[in-house]
Amino acid sequence: MNLEQMKQHYTHFSEWIQSLKGLTDTEWNMPLGQWSVAAVVSHLLFWDQYSLEERFPYFKEGAQLPSYPDFQKVNERAQEYAECTPKEEILDSLLAVRGQFQKMLEEMDNDKLAVAFKISDHHMTVGTYIMDFIEHDLHHQNQVNSVLGWTIVK
Repeated sequence: MNLEQMKQHYTHFSEWIQSLKGLTDTEWNMPLGQWSVAAVVSHLLFWDQYSLEERFPYFKEGAQLPSYPDFQKVNERAQEYAECTPKEEILDSLLAVRGQFQKMLEEMDNDKLAVAFKISDHHMTVGTYIMDFIEHDLHHQNQVNSVLGWTIVK
């Protein structure tokens, strides 16, 4: 996936997030495995915030970054947040974070995407990190769409 395709993903994904504002409370709280739609969206928000605050500022050539935090604890906090936070607030927060991602991508070029670093023992580039999160987005988008009975038209 090239830089332009990454930008397109973030634009389309933000449109999808915006569309979730039209969900009823029943749909928003619909179970999706052990989580709800709300918890999955909150999970996306929490990991996006983590990336913006704890990863992107430190992506420098040759940087050695610490391992990820305990996934289960972050996910549990996201689920708790989803249970006590209004839908609009979660969606608006996620849209704001995604707006920051889009701004960052607008300032990117292929040289910046190629910056290499390590997270724990894993060699990555800025581009592969972003791709991992795009795949994460699509995985959860497909889960939500499936439980809601939505299909993606490309």
